[in-house]
Amino acid sequence: MIRLQIVRHYSPKLLDANQAYSFINFASIGSFFEQPPSTVAFFCDGMLMSTFMSSVTGTTVGRVSFDFTSIADRVLTSAEQLGKRVYFVGARQTELDLFIDKITTLYPGLAIAGYHHGYFNEDQAEGIRADICRSQANILIVGLGAGLQEQFEQETLRAGFRGVAFTCGGFIRQEAMTTRNYYPAVINRLHLRAFYRMYREPHTIKRYLIDYPGNFLQLLAMIVQRKVAISVGE
Repeated sequence: MIRLQIVRHYSPKLLDANQAYSFINFASIGSFFEQPPSTVAFFCDGMLMSTFMSSVTGTTVGRVSFDFTSIADRVLTSAEQLGKRVYFVGARQTELDLFIDKITTLYPGLAIAGYHHGYFNEDQAEGIRADICRSQANILIVGLGAGLQEQFEQETLRAGFRGVAFTCGGFIRQEAMTTRNYYPAVINRLHLRAFYRMYREPHTIKRYLIDYPGNFLQLLAMIVQRKVAISVGE
């Protein structure tokens, strides 16, 4: 049986945890089926997933994403105020450089422990994990795509990282593409983020129109057949 640990909502106290967190929706859950991470707790990324999990579990589960429409600003602002050191992993080097420039402008007091692009092999990954541990980072933010990013954050904790790790999907790349927020305010307010992303990034169309319904049906079937056990925590 696959065990899926869902977190109801984000709380600043999570920044003091030694835990790996990720974000699941009806696209990324496909990688969860293939290789369920054993030590990662998940937030519901998207209104559809949060509504579904609320209905299935009988507990209100909020939508939480690692972007500027949700908790990214809260995490980075808290890190800046509390003096927590942040390490970023993800995107191409040129995108990452633009992102770091943007973040240092938005959060001038943020202590950036280090950063590395997301294109590396397993041998290189070991060195990156060692650098993260040496950097004394308190917060690790990883954007490597579903499956790979959860694996990386788990292995970094096993390597000795004592802070909290969050995956962030395409957040680094998306924010490098824009001078302001990736999602316009009206798009965010009307909950049209999926449609806007399909417009901005056509490669995501398949994800939303094919992967979403297929994975929804698979998850529903697995729940009915008791192949998935869902637990909800704070």
